[in-house]
This record gives sequence, C-alpha cells and structure tokens, in this order.
Amino acid sequence: MSKDSILGWTLILLVVISLFLSFTIWSRVPGHLSVARMIQSEKKVDPTLVVSPEKILIYLGNSFNTMLKTSSPLYDKTWNLSRKLLASQWTISSEPMENINREYFTHRKGMEMFFPTPLPAPFLKQLLNISAWDTSLLDGKLIYSILLIDDDELLCYLTDSDGCFYRLGKSDSTEELSSLIKEINDSNPPLYANLTADVNLKVIGDVYVSLLSYELPVYSMKRESISEERLASNFFTDFSVIRRIEERDGTIIYTDGQQGLRIYDNGAIEYNLPVSREQRKNQSLYEAFKTAIDFVAAHGGWPKDAYLDSYEVKNESLGPTHTFRFKIRVNGFRIINFNDFMNVTVEGNQVKNYYRDVSLSTKQEGILDLMTPVEALNAAVSTKNIKVVNDIYPGYMIEDEQLKPAWVVETAGMEVIIQNLSE
Repeated sequence: MSKDSILGWTLILLVVISLFLSFTIWSRVPGHLSVARMIQSEKKVDPTLVVSPEKILIYLGNSFNTMLKTSSPLYDKTWNLSRKLLASQWTISSEPMENINREYFTHRKGMEMFFPTPLPAPFLKQLLNISAWDTSLLDGKLIYSILLIDDDELLCYLTDSDGCFYRLGKSDSTEELSSLIKEINDSNPPLYANLTADVNLKVIGDVYVSLLSYELPVYSMKRESISEERLASNFFTDFSVIRRIEERDGTIIYTDGQQGLRIYDNGAIEYNLPVSREQRKNQSLYEAFKTAIDFVAAHGGWPKDAYLDSYEVKNESLGPTHTFRFKIRVNGFRIINFNDFMNVTVEGNQVKNYYRDVSLSTKQEGILDLMTPVEALNAAVSTKNIKVVNDIYPGYMIEDEQLKPAWVVETAGMEVIIQNLSE
C-alpha cells in the first residue's frame, strides 16, 4: 500500500471517529436527567412528613388540653395513628354539620391536627391513599384541620378554612384513640387553656396557651457550604457539554445551552429548565407536589424539618403551573424572619424553576425564659395598638448568627413579633 493510500485511510478514520464522538455528545437531549438517579428509592421523601400538622391539639375531656409540636416525643406516633384512623373513617361522602361548634369537642376526648397550610380535599385523599369517595361537597374548600373524637364511638371530622365542619364517618371502636390519649396524658404533658378576651382585646376563635412558663433553647447557627462542583454534579451528568460562567458579583452559572444552574456567592442555588409543549403533561396538585419533592430529594437531598408553607396554581393555556414554597422549623417552631427556604415551580410534569437557600446548622447555646403570653399580648396592645388576636405562639428569629425565641401574635391578617422586654 502506498504512502498516499495510508494517509488517505488514516484521514478517513479520523473523520469517522470525530463524527461519532460529535454525535454521541450532541445527540443527548439537554435537561433530561439520568433516569437511574431520578428513581433512586433511597432518595425518595415521605410526602406525609412534608405536610404533617404544625400542631396537634389533644382534648383531654375537661377544660384543659395539651398540644404536640413536631418535636414532641409522641408527635410521630400520634400523626401515624391519626392517618390510619382517618383512612378507615373516610368511607362516606362528607356530611356538612351546621349545628356543631367547638364547644362540643372541648368536653370530649379527642385530637385535632392543624396543617401548616390548608389543603384541598382531593390532595388530602391522595396524600393519605384513601379510596376515591365523592368529594363534590368539598369542591373549592380548603381543609384546615382533622378531628378524631371519642364520643362513645369514634367520630371523624374535617374543618375548612371558613370554620365549617364536615363529618366523614364513625366507628364503634375507640380503643386505639383512647389508649393513645391516655398515654399522652400519663406522660405529664404541659397543659393548655383557652385564652379569654378582656376589655382591651378581642379573641377570634379558639386560642390556646400553656399554663407553664415558656423556656426555649437559644441556638448559634452557621450556614453550611457545599463545594461548587458537588452542587453542579447534582444537576448535570455530562460535564463535557457544560459551560461555566463567572459573573462580576460572584455568581457562577453552569449551562448546557438549555438548562441552567446559578450558584450565588452566599451558596444559594437556582435552577431553570424551559418546558417544551411536547413535555407538558397535566398533573393534579398532588402529582405536581410529588414531582417537586422528588426532584429536590434527587438533587441534593431533602432538608431536615422542611415543610410546605404555601402553594399557588396558575391555570394557563397549555395547562396549570404549580408553585410550592417550603420553609423550615427549628425545635418544632417556625423561623419567622427566614424567607422561603425552597421554591419549586412545576409545569406539566417537570420542574421549571427551583430555588434553594443555604442550609443552616445549629448548636444549642442555652435556654431563654420567655415572657408569659399575657405579657406578650399586653406588649402587642401597648406598642402596636392591636385590637384582636387570632393566635399567639412562640417562633424563632435570626439575630447576629443566633436563633432566639420570640412571640408571634397573629392579628387582622398580619403578624406582630414581640421579643423579650429585657433584651
């Protein structure tokens, strides 16, 4: 074979290899993440934990009650049993109860679970894997709480955000509910009483406050840092087609020409992926919610103590767009001045936008004695001139790299923060 022939065949071989490699790289569809990574079962998150009740009020059958927060010892056991009993009782269409009020429940043993954000009945039924009974009477209603009552029979109710009651079913067996309430009562829990109005303040609805003094931990905190490469590897499987751009403000951008990841200088991230018409598939609110939390779990893991704070549905020409906002708790209490920890927008069956703030790590530094609820209300009246109270509860404030407890007074659609007067 002549020298020219060898050179010719070598050139042809190099061209073929080049074309093959180009096809291998560019034929991959940007934005379609590794299926294996998306379905890893160990990264799945239990959706019932993300919308678990913010508080569980235990009716002890007298004028006193107790309350479980997510950090309380018997909280998990109570929420698990509540889901089981609700599923067993939701066997009929909901029945409006116009002649019932809360005073009826306070004189019986039972429990009431309050969600962080009211949920549509179809969402709740899918969440708890309940058979598709008729929910037409609950169309457009948002479920605020679930009640399980022992009245010589087991009764189950839902309440909506307007304060209306709906009975779901009843059963002759109250053994499991009675046994759990006895266990809670025997654990010597703090007792709560119904807050009553005075001449200067009107109480709207039922507001419960502890009869014990409020002592809550103070935490030092720091924002956790994760390497840039590790963050990017959660979103891109092939770095040979990725461009890295550094902006003047310190923001780093990774993009493959379609999907993009921003890593801000403080460590927060934002991911974007345009969703094409072909990729759109209409989902229910619950299905979109599952898409959102599974995406988060597969892209860095689900953060501890994160919960669904609110959601929004926009009906557009190509189908609905769902946005979910998540916050985090510390010691079972909300961080008041911490904006959305995560924000996820789902179009069709794909995540279009995902924002996640920097995770916090905490270390307990001591205990702070809070003023009494009455003192906090008096401070709210004198400093903010409030006239009504819808609720009052402790929360945490971020101050100088610390998490400090404070009082939150809900009044007329806004929150008033009352910190210890001694500080």
